[in-house]
Amino acid sequence: MLKPNDDYGGHGIYIGWNATVAEWDDAIKLGGNLDPASPWLTGPFAQYRAQFIADKWGFMSRGAGTSVIGNVTAVAANAGNQIALSWDGIFTVPPPPESPTLVPTIATKTTTRLYGANPFEEAVSVTQHIWPAVVPENAPTENDNVPDRPWALTLITQDDPLTGITAAPLIHFPDDAPILFVTKDGIPQVTLNEIKRLGDTGISRYGNVDAFLVGAAANPAVERQLKEIGLKYVAVTAPSVPELANKVDQLYGSIENPDTGVPAMANGAENVMIGSVDAYQYVLPATHWVSHMESGLLWVSKDSVPRATVDALERRRGMARMYLFGGPKQISAAVAKQLAQYGTIIRVTNDDIVAFNADPVDNPVDTAIAFAKMWDPMGMVGWKITGPGHGFTLVNIDDWQAAVASAPLSHLGFHAPLLFTDSATKLPSADDGYLRSVAPTYLTTPADGPYNMTYVIGSWNEIGWPQQAHVDYISEMGNRRLWNQNTGGRYTDSSQ
Repeated sequence: MLKPNDDYGGHGIYIGWNATVAEWDDAIKLGGNLDPASPWLTGPFAQYRAQFIADKWGFMSRGAGTSVIGNVTAVAANAGNQIALSWDGIFTVPPPPESPTLVPTIATKTTTRLYGANPFEEAVSVTQHIWPAVVPENAPTENDNVPDRPWALTLITQDDPLTGITAAPLIHFPDDAPILFVTKDGIPQVTLNEIKRLGDTGISRYGNVDAFLVGAAANPAVERQLKEIGLKYVAVTAPSVPELANKVDQLYGSIENPDTGVPAMANGAENVMIGSVDAYQYVLPATHWVSHMESGLLWVSKDSVPRATVDALERRRGMARMYLFGGPKQISAAVAKQLAQYGTIIRVTNDDIVAFNADPVDNPVDTAIAFAKMWDPMGMVGWKITGPGHGFTLVNIDDWQAAVASAPLSHLGFHAPLLFTDSATKLPSADDGYLRSVAPTYLTTPADGPYNMTYVIGSWNEIGWPQQAHVDYISEMGNRRLWNQNTGGRYTDSSQ
């Protein structure tokens, strides 16, 4: 029985078993045209009326607020929440009441979109995904509860790719300091909200510092706002990018390895990722590596080595293991030879002297894939991903901010190395082939796994929904016994 009006008495009552389907549907629609202040919408029977409509139309969503979607929205009070009913069938996902600034993600079986319409939002989407920050800050174990909240923050501005890349080593332990974006005029509200939500613990090994202000982020407006919320910060600045990289290297080394002041792996390897200031996109994949493992990150130009880079390498006493991102057109052979005075040189490139009779044309897309597949046992460098059971991070090559801000996805969780797309609409053929080759397959049951996950970073303008859906499609579990299954592999393939 339904009474979709405010008329007194029995006028307008519809009895379901006496009405046709069309009459019943019209009565339900009529109820949506009531005055929002009507007792029928807000009174004690509102929940039941809403449930009737939801059962019939499937339109009910619950949340802390109500959005008008389409041309009809009904609101009903229900135990402190609201029931929003839209005839368009579109519902919104509310944040948890404990963390009202959280934003929803859009995920498929094997992909997760961390959406941001600008660099500030992109970085916040990443940190919200990694750190729930729900355990009280004064809980006895919270200082060591890495999965719950970070130990510090790394703040950079959104307009300087070289500085942003340079700051990436500060993400890794023992700093545990993800990147967030600020401006030269202060901290945007979206970033400030996230800083407060994260509630970092401070770096116990470094005077309980809460934030590194790198480059132009070290400005009076940002410093004032941090002081207002009680955060302790350190400014990290230098006259040039190579000098800044040297300073970051010294700072991180002093915290990570105070015995020598040089970042070092567990086996003693003193690794350094090296990029060209003339081709910074090639070294973007290194930001994910240095957030994952103890490493330095330094700069050269195509044809010269800055004095500050030499200073950083000399601290390694001839033991540096240097990974040059790009081919000779990005970092010349003459520069590689000069660097070899300070240790061992390994290029990260798409070249292979056995597979190719001449140097192939290098590009950032291929370089990222080459690094994802690479493994150097001496330096313990490279993601070694040639089989399924891994994570990836996909960003648009023109969105350096997303590449840098998403580096924490390689620091915790799936440890997802960086891949590039060069189009909002179509996945590059090299990426398509690689993701297909590492897609999981099964012999007995897909329940055995393993499974892949690709994080897609940014707005629909950076990477469109069809492209995300395509990545999901080619990453799904396949049956290896099918006669036409010619891609995919097993988890053990990555151990080869």
